[in-house]
Amino acid sequence: MQQLVLLQSKVFPSSTFAAMNCPMNKPVDPRLHATRNHSLEAAQLLLQESGVLAVTHAAISAKTGISRSTLYRHWPNLEDLRNAAFARVAKAEVDERPIDGPLKTDLMWIIGHLMKVLNDTPWGKVAPQIIGMAATEEQTRAFLSTWIDDRSANVAAVFEAAKDRGELKEDAPVQQLIEMAMAIPYFRKLIAGRTLDLDWLETHVDLICSLAVIEPVS
Repeated sequence: MQQLVLLQSKVFPSSTFAAMNCPMNKPVDPRLHATRNHSLEAAQLLLQESGVLAVTHAAISAKTGISRSTLYRHWPNLEDLRNAAFARVAKAEVDERPIDGPLKTDLMWIIGHLMKVLNDTPWGKVAPQIIGMAATEEQTRAFLSTWIDDRSANVAAVFEAAKDRGELKEDAPVQQLIEMAMAIPYFRKLIAGRTLDLDWLETHVDLICSLAVIEPVS
């Protein structure tokens, strides 16, 4: 049976951030780990309270008492520091769940989780800042691209399982439906400023299914 973890809590192993922050074969000093964690907690608060431009080595030093020289050893560049904070906010823990259909049930779960993340976690406030920075900052663009690829793969797995069960129309525009499933909640919440609730979720999922699922024979 296929298993899916939505928004997996992982450290993008193929990205530049893993290479910077997780040197191979080197034991982690608990004191360094505590310093990093305390610093990133402060960076996350600054992101939420004042926006991305407020996240600086000086601001985190003032908030935590950690020296700027120590912070620069962890994150030599400001972009490194901000992207480490982004990665912290982007993580989310969920339990594994079987993709056993029908498609509507699986989509209600996976898009419902995204809805909850946008409504109830810091990601809903920080995501627009990441998107804005990605337009001009290459490292943030790499982070965002990796994040989107991971989440797209989760939604794609739902459609692949539906295809294996014989639920999908032969000409179902799967790639466009994956993008529709992910992009519309972001547009509605972050750009249009409209609510994401269970009534909206069911309408959204029903529309996707109407384009994807073979109609039952009456």
